[in-house]
Amino acid sequence: MNARQFLVVLAATALFLVMAASFLGNVNWPNSPTSIPVYDPNATSNDGIANRMFESFAITIILIAILLGAAMIGGVYLAKMDEPGKVGP
Repeated sequence: MNARQFLVVLAATALFLVMAASFLGNVNWPNSPTSIPVYDPNATSNDGIANRMFESFAITIILIAILLGAAMIGGVYLAKMDEPGKVGP
């Protein structure tokens, strides 16, 4: 095993141990369920998560949706190529 492979295995093991410690560690869970307002169309205040997200990050959400749509179309286009280097389906 060369040095690069050893470092990759070491990094993966360290990441696994950190994740295992975070899952198995002591977590202070709330004693009673809490309510998070998601969306209330009749609310006079904008306390819901959806209201705040679309109020503050509307342009960002739209741009991410366009980017993901373009990525899906590009992925389908590339998957339909029969030969490497051939353009088009």
